[in-house]
Amino acid sequence: MQEMSLYPGIRENALTRIPAKPTYTVLFDGDKLPLNTDTLQIITVQSVEEAARYFMLLGDFCELRISPEYQYAHPGLYEKILVHSNTINANEAPFDTETAACLMQKLPLDIKNLLKSPLALKEGEKMPPPINKGLVHKTNEANVLISEPCSIGWLHHFNMFQETAELTDHTSGHVEGMLVIEATRQASTATAHLQGMPPDGKIALLNYTTNFFNFLDRNAPIILRVYSSFTASETSEDRVAPIYIQVMQWGKVCAEAKPKGFAYMHNQCYQQKSMLIEKIASRSKLQFDTKLNRILESESAD
Repeated sequence: MQEMSLYPGIRENALTRIPAKPTYTVLFDGDKLPLNTDTLQIITVQSVEEAARYFMLLGDFCELRISPEYQYAHPGLYEKILVHSNTINANEAPFDTETAACLMQKLPLDIKNLLKSPLALKEGEKMPPPINKGLVHKTNEANVLISEPCSIGWLHHFNMFQETAELTDHTSGHVEGMLVIEATRQASTATAHLQGMPPDGKIALLNYTTNFFNFLDRNAPIILRVYSSFTASETSEDRVAPIYIQVMQWGKVCAEAKPKGFAYMHNQCYQQKSMLIEKIASRSKLQFDTKLNRILESESAD
């Protein structure tokens, strides 16, 4: 009996600019690859469900390898994984952002495919061009902090730039945190557009969580790896857009961000909401000024 591999073909990788070729190898915990197997990007899984989730996340960039001995001891694994993998709509994200975050935390950077892309991985490499400024809601291209994307399955990868006219009054031997925060905000906005938010759509930030683990070197390229369960189209209703971002350098996660915004599919809806918020803010200001003046008048009388 020969070792077998599975190429599930979960979805069309419409955003991917590199050939869909398996570069990740899924291996069940307790199984072993043949000694002559040349693979560096191994994902060890504990269950059929976990294996299926990686196929749903990575699509044709992921393969499963099972030794004859493990297959004999666990019959029907291929069929079970295919059943789990094929229960999703190819036009919708396969699962929620929290589930993807757990999967990404044990997922090595896809160096093999990124080497074929325009993204820079090593010091001295030419950086790709910046993404269209409209996709990150900037009016000045000099303030765009992310590159054009390379998409692998449902994951989007961007190079992060380090120069912007908006944040200049800070010098340090490492990349400053505020720059990382703005770059991840831009990556979240771009991801919403890449996954269907119309060009005139807007995002109102609801909350934002950032964790920093290591300093980022100024001289080495930075990769932002992004997943979002948000998908939309021209006819979609306004909805919440949760996003998970890993900030990576030298293949290591140095920071993570979890922005959550409310996506308005069209600018008209956003403007209507903004006008309502301005009315509420004006009312609050008026009430505060009235109360403040009464206190001042009372103190003057004393």
